[in-house]
Amino acid sequence: MTASDASDASGPATPGPAPSGPAASALVDAAWLHRHLDDVVLLDASVDRRTGPDGTTDYADGLALHTERRIPGARFADLTARFSDPLAPFPFTRPTAGRIAAHARELGIRRDSTVVVYDRLTGAWAARVWWLLRSAGITRVRVLNGGLRAWEESGLPVTDGREEPPVPGDVEAAPARDHFTGLARMRRIADGDDPTPAVCALRRTEYQGDPGRPRSGHIPRTTNLPYADLLGPHHTLDPAHTARLAAAHGLRRGAGTVLYCGGAINAAGLALALHEIGIDDVVLYDGSLSEWRAHPGLPLTTGDEAGG
Repeated sequence: MTASDASDASGPATPGPAPSGPAASALVDAAWLHRHLDDVVLLDASVDRRTGPDGTTDYADGLALHTERRIPGARFADLTARFSDPLAPFPFTRPTAGRIAAHARELGIRRDSTVVVYDRLTGAWAARVWWLLRSAGITRVRVLNGGLRAWEESGLPVTDGREEPPVPGDVEAAPARDHFTGLARMRRIADGDDPTPAVCALRRTEYQGDPGRPRSGHIPRTTNLPYADLLGPHHTLDPAHTARLAAAHGLRRGAGTVLYCGGAINAAGLALALHEIGIDDVVLYDGSLSEWRAHPGLPLTTGDEAGG
């Protein structure tokens, strides 16, 4: 799968009460988390990113990284198996809402829990867990802005090993709206039969592709706002910066914009960033380019879209 890493953003999160509506911030900073560490269910969504000798990138279970260095109290959120469908043909495919809630209960999440998620890369993995939980109707979820890096740079302590298994939670799946869309709708968008705007969250070079490389480029009639472009020097999201880029790309609330990338990871990061500026009605194409490229008859466009 292609889950493009991202390069960096500035601006601390402004913490507030637990989310209670679509306009509530989903970001907290390290200082807020440190004060509330005993009041939240803390999840580490880290994955192990490995680059092969041919330059390809693979992602594996991040448990070893978690046990090597984690925020005290953090529990491991397994994105490679438990928060993905192990029987799906593509990595990181979303499980059913029932499976998401079942794993949430295993992690000790209760109906009244406030959950905070972090990772050690760009925040997109934490955003993926945030999005999955929200899709199952578990909405009291926030993301540590800047992740483990922000925590450590604040001089806060880390530990190793694993937490004792928590007391199982009682949260149940209660999805309120669709958070995902599928291949059939993306085909209609690519064919021009569905006017819904669609945005690729991959880096610009990946979006533009290489005409000499088979199955390179992007889905036709989709534009590009890289998740990487939203991040500052410390892998943090700054809503003011996001708002400027969103306005420049014509993104707005009410359009039901579809987001995708290589495997719907960076797209989740983009969804989180847009949520922070009130654009909270987006959906993710979960199969993203992993699925689209697997169908040889589906077109891909290289370069930029006409007029884009």
